[in-house]
Amino acid sequence: MVVRTRNKIKEDQLSLWAGDFFLANPTRTLTWLGGVTHDNLEKTLSKIKNLLIDNAQEEISLVINSYGGATGIGMSFYDTVRSVLRPALVTIGSGDVDSSGIIIFLAGKKRFLTKNTTLLFHLAGRTFGTEKRFSTLDMENILKEDKLKDYQYACVVSDATNGRYLPEKILEMMINNTVLTAEEAVNMGLAHKVLE
Repeated sequence: MVVRTRNKIKEDQLSLWAGDFFLANPTRTLTWLGGVTHDNLEKTLSKIKNLLIDNAQEEISLVINSYGGATGIGMSFYDTVRSVLRPALVTIGSGDVDSSGIIIFLAGKKRFLTKNTTLLFHLAGRTFGTEKRFSTLDMENILKEDKLKDYQYACVVSDATNGRYLPEKILEMMINNTVLTAEEAVNMGLAHKVLE
């Protein structure tokens, strides 16, 4: 058994690690830092569009550190990148890639994680202001939408695993507030490699 002294990684784990082969072009590297918000969505999509105008074939790297946010905003980014703009997007998760931040991360054709990254899965939730009144019908519709968003989220994650994890298994992970390490995410198929 071969062991790297620097990181003490066993030979059978070496395939998880990207080594030095990945080098992002600094002029084509963007960041998504903080929440999954309309501001971050608009800013990032605008920058991607500008880079596509400059060179539609060259890779664009997106470094993501996000605690999450509205699932619908995450899905808008995912759908726009995957179905509309179709850039050669490389996503790099660093630090926290949580909740709907995972959907941002999964938009990449190539997906890497830094070794100290974690991913948190949980069910959708809502915050309510004290000034708004909701009827029982309003609440039922909110619940219906949240359950649909949870299922859509689980399907996107399942697709990233190439079906090895069915949406029902992903929903179970969400119910249990599952936290994954970078290595566990690679083993599931959510990321391609862990960067050193």
